[in-house]
Amino acid sequence: MAKIIFFQPHPDDLELFCGHIMHYLAKKSKKKHILKIASLTKGEFGLPGPEYDKFKGELLARVRTHELFAAQSMHEIPPENITFFNYIDGFVPFNREIINKVTGYLRIESPDVIFAPEPIYTGYYHMDHINCGRVVYYIIHKGLIEDFTPNLFFYTSLCPNYFFGFDEKEFDLTYQLLACHKTQNWFFNNLKMILKPQMRYYGTKIHGWKYAEAFRRVYFTKKNLEKNKPSFVPRVFSHFFSSLPWYKAKYPAHLLEKVKVMERARKNVSL
Repeated sequence: MAKIIFFQPHPDDLELFCGHIMHYLAKKSKKKHILKIASLTKGEFGLPGPEYDKFKGELLARVRTHELFAAQSMHEIPPENITFFNYIDGFVPFNREIINKVTGYLRIESPDVIFAPEPIYTGYYHMDHINCGRVVYYIIHKGLIEDFTPNLFFYTSLCPNYFFGFDEKEFDLTYQLLACHKTQNWFFNNLKMILKPQMRYYGTKIHGWKYAEAFRRVYFTKKNLEKNKPSFVPRVFSHFFSSLPWYKAKYPAHLLEKVKVMERARKNVSL
């Protein structure tokens, strides 16, 4: 039996990138596993444009929380296995406070395996995603928890080295999971055009499967550190994209000044 924790910045991220491996581990694996979810935010600004401003904030947070519960019920993961860290959508930091919070959580849970967003060679340049992955990696890499080196897998990576395969009849699970997040249809409708071809491409990486989810396993032992080195293309891509502006949540007009102040403060924060 293994305890596996899936970190996500927002309530719908795991359905997009880890839905099939979660379903297998929770319901189909011959071994019984404990699956838990750590969600850093409740996605309270996850709607487009000012016309939706009246729904943003606490109302949207409550709705998206229930959407997450509905999606995870398909894996038979109960709400009590989901922990919210209550950071604000679009404001997930990388500082001492969040590192201490996540360290305390991991010290108590002591998982065998962790899934988190790719923070370095990422294909999804969103500040919340990158900082979520950075926090998890920092805790393990710096040895903040004694004798704690879980298997770490990053999703949304440009240089995956592990693929979880599934066939055509199982692909609909992705759409069923995404359908639970009705507030995100505006985003998913466009994303679906590339989601299936992308999973089809990953399926070519392993024998016997048509589709696959892709992950980068991170190694921490000296003898395996060479396996962490990406190919030339991800290095170049990450170099140039790291200088681009972050993808941002759609904040209501009355919060824009607060956003600017918080961003200036974030630039001055150091560990």
